[in-house]
Amino acid sequence: MAASTRGLPLLTDAANLPVVQSVIDKFISESVSTVMILTTYLPFYRIYEINIYFVNNISIMQPRVAFVFIDNIFNDEQKKMLKKVLPDNIELRYGNWRNRNDTWIEMLKELQEMGSEALIVDSDNVIDSSLASLHPRLRSYPIYTVLDEEAWKRNPSQFLSRSRKIGELDGTRIYSYKVFSTKNILKGGSMFFIGPKQVVAISKFPEKELLTKIERALSRVDVWLRNFISDETLLGVIAHLMDIEEVPWVVASHHLHHGSTPGKATEALVAAAHRQFAKGLMREFGNREFYLYYLKYSASLLWNMRNLF
Repeated sequence: MAASTRGLPLLTDAANLPVVQSVIDKFISESVSTVMILTTYLPFYRIYEINIYFVNNISIMQPRVAFVFIDNIFNDEQKKMLKKVLPDNIELRYGNWRNRNDTWIEMLKELQEMGSEALIVDSDNVIDSSLASLHPRLRSYPIYTVLDEEAWKRNPSQFLSRSRKIGELDGTRIYSYKVFSTKNILKGGSMFFIGPKQVVAISKFPEKELLTKIERALSRVDVWLRNFISDETLLGVIAHLMDIEEVPWVVASHHLHHGSTPGKATEALVAAAHRQFAKGLMREFGNREFYLYYLKYSASLLWNMRNLF
């Protein structure tokens, strides 16, 4: 039986040659590129990481487009300087969001409008070359994430305790992390958590209305406290609201710690930030789990107040 040609332009028809060439170009392009968009985000004082790490990640993943979201930009002279020192093949986005979570919301809003899959990598990470071959087989998940090899070798128990193994690809184990859990309601650790976050791959983006509500909830957290809420928590909340119960993850990056952040945060301030965020989420969504989230950090705030004096 002859192979079906229905839906394909005939090669013998000269009028169709431009169409044929466009199909070939598209096939070649899709074969070379393993991901549509590669993105990173960082504050202004860490822009050196773009040339040291992100350029390498572009070479490994071969994206169609590379974006960098840079926080703490409030003067045109900063923009001029960035254009002088950064590669021309990287699209730059600026803002003065002043914290990771507002930066994430801005990224997700823009990427959601583009409607393409994206890999968002922490700026101090180098993606392992294995991810280039793993990604095409993991992209069917709405979200999957990556743990760095250094954390895996050091002690991955904080992730494994909330994960289960779901498969293996080319010798790489695939785990699935539960994004919402009440098991730690009376002890440390966030009830909402995306799991490892050195790389976050997203093929299904949250709806614009959902992001707007979360942005409003976050705006009710004191601006000085917002950095005490980890972006892993924010992403866990988003995944939960998208009805994603578990997020797959693999080990496929290398974490080159920048060392610019101070030590462990004061627990009372962390609790106050989470309590305010939970209250904002209750107001926007009214879900029972956000009430539990609020109760957990109300109790934590009272308990840790004694350490402030």
